Order: sequence, then C-alpha cells, then structure tokens
Amino acid sequence: MAETLTGARPLPWPQRVRRFIDVGWTFLVIYLTYKRLQKFPARDPEERARRLSNAHLANARRIYALATRMEGLLIKTCQFISSRADVAPPEYISVLSRLQDRVPARPFREVAEQVRRELGAHPDAIFAEFSRTPIASASLAQVHRARTKDGHDVAVKVQYPGIDRILETDLRNISILVRILARIEPNFDFRVIMDELNRQVPRELDFILEGRSAERVARNLSHRRDIRIPKVYWQYTARRVLTTEFIEATKISDIPALIAQGIDPNDVALIMTEAYCEQILVHGYFHADPHPGNLLVLPGPVVVFIDFGLSKELPEDFRLNYARLVVAMMRQDEREMVEAFRAIGFRTKSDDPETLIALGRSFFEAAGPEQKPYIDADVMPEVNERLARILNANPVTEIPGEILLIFRVLGLMSGLQKRLDSRVNMFETITPYAEEQARLLETRGAGEAAG
Repeated sequence: MAETLTGARPLPWPQRVRRFIDVGWTFLVIYLTYKRLQKFPARDPEERARRLSNAHLANARRIYALATRMEGLLIKTCQFISSRADVAPPEYISVLSRLQDRVPARPFREVAEQVRRELGAHPDAIFAEFSRTPIASASLAQVHRARTKDGHDVAVKVQYPGIDRILETDLRNISILVRILARIEPNFDFRVIMDELNRQVPRELDFILEGRSAERVARNLSHRRDIRIPKVYWQYTARRVLTTEFIEATKISDIPALIAQGIDPNDVALIMTEAYCEQILVHGYFHADPHPGNLLVLPGPVVVFIDFGLSKELPEDFRLNYARLVVAMMRQDEREMVEAFRAIGFRTKSDDPETLIALGRSFFEAAGPEQKPYIDADVMPEVNERLARILNANPVTEIPGEILLIFRVLGLMSGLQKRLDSRVNMFETITPYAEEQARLLETRGAGEAAG
C-alpha cells in the first residue's frame, strides 16, 4: 500500500509491528478467556454469572488500557462499544464509556504548538483567554474552552500532533488482518467495511471539512427549534484546529441530570430520532457519530449535535431507494423489500430472495415482541442464529458502502434509546419521512416511464 490514505506517512516499521503485535496479543487473551469459560462452565448459575461478569470486567480493562496507550482507531472502537448499551455487557459500558470524551489529554505545550502551526501564533496571542486544561479529550483531538478578544465564548478543538501517522498505521494494519481473515474465513469478509473506513477516517482529520459539514446540517435543520448546532468561527479555524461556539449543556446519557432539570428523556429520544429521520431520509446528509459524547441536551429540551468529523452524503438514487426499503420493511412487504435491497446494491450468491427477506425481518425481530425502539438483548441470540443459517446457505456477496454508516447510526441510536428508556414508537416516527421520499421515487419513475 504505497499510497497513503490520510496523506501522512505511517509510523516507522518497528512501531507499526509493535502496534500490530500488541493488538493481536490483547485480543488473543480476550478470546482465550471466553473460550475457557465455555470449555469449563460452572454448574451453579450464580457462579457462572459471576465468572462471566469478572471476565467482562477484566477484558474491558485490558481493552481500555490498550486503547489509552495506543490511541488511534482503538479509541474510536471503544467509543462504539461503550455506546451500545442495548447489546454490550454493562461491565464494558462502565469501563469504556470513559473514552467517549475523557481520553488522557496531551500536554498544553503540544496543543499550543499545534495552534501556532495552524493559526500562526500562540493561543494566548490569538484569544483573550485560553484554558490550559481541556474540557474534553477524544480519539483524534482535545477541546479547550476559550474566549475571543471580542468576548465570544468558544470551544477550540485541537488535533493531536502525529495522530494522522497513527491512523495511517492502524488502517494499514487492520487492512492486513481483514484480508487474512477473508482468506481463512470467507463468510467473515469485512473488506467492504474496511474500504468504507479507508474512505471516511481520513476525512475526520480535516477540520475545515468538519466545519462545513456542521454548517450544512445546521442549514438543513434550521427550521427545528429543538435542534442546535454550534456556530463555526472560521477566523480561528484551520485544517487541524476548529473553533466553534461554546454551549454549556448536559450529556445525553446523563439521565439523572436530565431529570433533575425537568427534562423527560423520552422527549429527548423522540427529537434525536426525528432529527436522524430527516437527515438520512430527506436531506441525504447526516451526522454519523451519535455516541453520548457528541450529543448534548439543553432545557426545552433542545438536542445539541457536536463533532461532525464523521458525516456522510448519500447519492440521490440511494437515498430514495433506501426510503423505499424502509417503507417495505415497515409494511413487511417482502417482494418490495427484496427489490429495494437490490436497488440500493445488495447482492447475494444466488437469486433466492430468502436472505434479503431475512435481513429485512431481522430489524423487526431484534426489537422483540414489544417492538422496543432498541435492540432486545433477550431475543438477539435467536435472531442471530436464524440469520446465520440463512446467510450461510446464501451469503451476501455485495453490500453498498453507503449503508455502513447508516447501520452505525442505527446501532448507536439503539444504545442511546436503551439508556434513555425510550418509549418512542419507531413505526409512527419513521413512516411519514420514509413514505414521503418513497412517493417521490414513484413519481419520478412514473415520469420517466411516461417520457
């Protein structure tokens, strides 16, 4: 892989090999820990549960230690796991959620030097005030509170020096592992996921692009008074420094704080759901990283979206056919479901439609008999087992890259719906958005046929 993905050189070969070995060894230990529990199970159910809980806690701590030491994609992976309260064990949530916005910070001297390189002067020369201690630190950058010389309170996001080289290294290493796995286990071919990572992760390093993404979503949702997106201050923004309006708000996952302010978490869940329905189905451009560190809440309630580094634009045909697919799944229309899956780019080994029908059904089955707005962990083993049998008989051979970030959003939202104890009726909420766009597709098709 001679051409770089991020525009940066990878780390020197010895460091690259060391990262590869560290990750491989850690996950081998975790794998063997669970295999041992399977091979030597305790007879007493309480003892079995205690051993499993201890294993979850020990392994979560192993992953946390590895991620904080190595940074890069591992932290982003931990953020994803810790956001899936619907499926991840509580021990993982408890340990890894600290990495949503509390990654060990870099020294201020590194931050100041990065600001000087990007904006041309020391932070103290640019801003009236600039906090030495970050208010948040995540996978790629840390955020410092500051005040402009004309009195505006701002949040200054500063990219970690050298993080581009770490990401370049991790993408190369993971690509190797994915290719090896695809050869050994053809049914676990994640190359399409890796291709999407290679496209999307480098975009997160460009803070100018992130600022433009924030402004685009803000324009699209400007009619909503229950959504707020911080203003970008372009005079203090460059490729590795992003300055936005500072908004004091409550983290969406801090349920006691929301309740103490008189905010109903279910109202928050509904606003979040509607916002994503509109972004994905109507505008085809969406904030693709709704983990708890990136969504805040103001009284009202008003949901604040921050960190637009991971955003996605959907081609028009894909967006309309995805809306068609959503309508078909809501109606359980199997014929239309299969046609919509194929229209957006899903392909299976044979033409037997049962695999695509099973995929469509699985979205409903995962919500359980009560049709919860999040994945029901009690029914997932059965759903996964049935789906695995069908996929083994007729595997999916092509998955459209556009769908992967939608799946990511759906997964993260499922975790948040569970934390918020959401009672949102997903059918009633999603259907109007999807039906309107599906009608547009029908109208366009009728016009083309008439022409």
